[in-house]
This record gives sequence, C-alpha cells and structure tokens, in this order.
Amino acid sequence: MTSTETNTAHDLWQQHIAQWRASGLSQASYCREQALPAYQFSYWKRKFLADHEPVDLEPKAGFARVQVAAPVAMPSSSGLSLCFRDGTQLTGIAQNNMALIKQLIEVLR
Repeated sequence: MTSTETNTAHDLWQQHIAQWRASGLSQASYCREQALPAYQFSYWKRKFLADHEPVDLEPKAGFARVQVAAPVAMPSSSGLSLCFRDGTQLTGIAQNNMALIKQLIEVLR
C-alpha cells in the first residue's frame, strides 16, 4: 500500500469507527449493515485505540481481597424431641415430618 492509500484507508476506517460508536450497534451488527469485514474492523479499532489511549503495561491478573460476611444465624426452631431410655434421641419433630417419625418409633420399639 502506498502512503496515500494508507492515509485514505486510515481516514475511511476512522470514519467507520466514529459512526459505529454513534450508532449504538454492536460491532458485528454494524459490520453486517455496512458490509464490512469484521476482522478488518477489529484491526482498525484496535489500531486507533492503541494510537489514542495509553497502554497499561501492568498485568490485570492477580488476587483480590474478599471479605466474607459473618454467617447468618438461623432462628432456633427446636420443635419437639423424643429421648429414649437407651439415649437415642429424635429431634426436629414437626407437623410436616410426623409420618416419618411414626415409622422411626415403630422401628425403635
């Protein structure tokens, strides 16, 4: 490419990048609408960003400090408990598990 062609291409792609930003479309949608090769659009967009924005050479990977909140204590709902002579205990007896408790008592007798 000659210097003139490069400047023309530069201006053309700079114009497309500006129009894309103003359009609110995704990059892919804009390229489809304008019949532009998406790989070339990406190339020029990166090129313009590199020319106009400082490059941060600091790595972005690393550790972040995370603070874990204290566990939330669940309200104590002990329900009913059965204590047998041999030390066996059934706890958490409630209306919704009564059928299971009856079966356990039968087995334990």
